[in-house]
Amino acid sequence: MENYFKQALQQIGDPTPICKLAPVSGGCINHSYYIQTSQQEYFAKANDRSIADLFDKEIAGIEIIRKTGTIQVPIIYGKWQSSDAQVQILIMEWIEGEKSKRTEKILGEKLAQLHQTTETGFGLDKNNYIGILPQMNPWYTDWLSFYREQRLGVQMKIGVERGRISGRRLHKLEKLIERLDQWIPAQVTPSLIHGDLWSGNWIVGKHGEPYLIDPAVYFAHHEVELAFTELFGGFSASFYSAYQDVFPLSSEYRNRKKIYQLYYLLVHLNLFGEGYGKDVDQILDYYL
Repeated sequence: MENYFKQALQQIGDPTPICKLAPVSGGCINHSYYIQTSQQEYFAKANDRSIADLFDKEIAGIEIIRKTGTIQVPIIYGKWQSSDAQVQILIMEWIEGEKSKRTEKILGEKLAQLHQTTETGFGLDKNNYIGILPQMNPWYTDWLSFYREQRLGVQMKIGVERGRISGRRLHKLEKLIERLDQWIPAQVTPSLIHGDLWSGNWIVGKHGEPYLIDPAVYFAHHEVELAFTELFGGFSASFYSAYQDVFPLSSEYRNRKKIYQLYYLLVHLNLFGEGYGKDVDQILDYYL
């Protein structure tokens, strides 16, 4: 792998020797590394999967967030691909810092500001990925139809194809999707969201400044993002308080939070298997 990294670094303009190359913990999709050259430090991702545009979509998402000027994201130095197209490498800024007492407060405030970046419709001008699953983003004028068809509907189809959704689970999911208008509003303001914001997808830089990483951006009802942060935990009370100071949540949020969490649980079910099936079923039973 070191030879691949040398080629990738040369492509972005750093021909200096690699002084240190070490794996770092990260997600389950890519292999992550710390690289130190004679010139500077880098964070690198390597991927040997067949999804040719996975890093392209990640780069696009980071740049969309960067252009809002609301919250920090890493600098992208470049993407490299081996001549046989078997290995892709993404070279990024190495970010390292210590969390301060204000870090999660800042995260809440900045995320709320990101969500105040609006559009005239729901979706994006390009499709992307949630994990390695397709996330389809055609433009819609109403949120209910978008969430029904492009979020729950797409994941239901994938789950059926993979044998993860069938029988009683399929019947209940179809019924919930059919009756979705009982809980989900059609007309809300489209907000730019990170799209995959769990506790592992934000990091801390210098002076305790929060950075977002690994986005799956699109314009959505901003409550989807908050619902996901609550699904697996890891966000403090100060984060939620600061968010609501900037962008208060609707009194109806609690009634639909689980339906918004359902999308992410379906994604996890389709990616990782039946370990998430019970959680999906509990939400279906809660509403039906």
